Amino acid sequence: MSTNIKIDWNQVPDEERRTAANRIFVPRGFTDEFLDAMRELREGAGEDAEAMCLVVVGERGVGKSAFLKQYAAQFPPVEIVDGNVLTRTRPVVYVSFPSSPTLKGAAEEFARVLLGQESTRQSRTQLTSLIKDKLKELRVEIVIADEFQHVQEEGVKGKSKVADWLKDIIKVTGVPFVIAGMPETVDIIEADDQLFSLTEEATVISAYSWADVPSRRAWQALLAEIDQQLPFNERSDLAGKDTARNLFDCTQGYLRPLRALLRIATARAIRNRANRLIWDDLAAGYHRLPKSALVGGNPFDRNRLFNRD
Repeated sequence: MSTNIKIDWNQVPDEERRTAANRIFVPRGFTDEFLDAMRELREGAGEDAEAMCLVVVGERGVGKSAFLKQYAAQFPPVEIVDGNVLTRTRPVVYVSFPSSPTLKGAAEEFARVLLGQESTRQSRTQLTSLIKDKLKELRVEIVIADEFQHVQEEGVKGKSKVADWLKDIIKVTGVPFVIAGMPETVDIIEADDQLFSLTEEATVISAYSWADVPSRRAWQALLAEIDQQLPFNERSDLAGKDTARNLFDCTQGYLRPLRALLRIATARAIRNRANRLIWDDLAAGYHRLPKSALVGGNPFDRNRLFNRD
């Protein structure tokens, strides 16, 4: 078993080890091409050509939001001092829309992210104008609009109104958007021909598949990368065939439950002063998660710590 010689994790306080585990991020395989496309959009922001948009959709738990948040965190606000003039810029803006807002509610959330404060006493028209002004003032290069399927408006033409609202912001500001959300996000985009013409073909992120050999190998590669980042001095062999298969069965190839399972397992192993994760730790993690109907019992619980029936 290989040893991690970069950090002696046994000398690191438990709280810092747990924090390190919570910060583990391994990008999905789609990200290289998507990152190139995002960079191209940012480099073209503010130019005479119309701003284009990227679309990324997928079911909950596949890892799209984690990737987009991680990307935005790499580009914090910047302050530029030129003589006595201080200019604040914000190259990347990330906004996640809450469940079922009206268009006004969406505008309020967008404005709140840009301003850092509530703006609820203004009309939707006023808020939209404020959003346009702030995007220009902050020299925003790209906006990540996550959970966009939540933006709704009542009526037969509700989706068209939402699409038209977004299109108006894009065309007036020249700022490109990454529009992300559940698969029904595409329905909103397609409700306006002009908005649809500004978007590239949607990138669809799916859960991993064990039956598909390339996807299975990608799953095991993902687990191997996570294993490298775990706050232990020894590797836990997460990518080993049996462990990888059990982790897949427990999570059905979704990253959100995988992160939750490993967070619980890692905390348990740290409390037990272990040098790596063992199946008892993984059993404890799965024990606390909603159970998959496709899994019989707890596949990691060989010592019957949790399967007592």
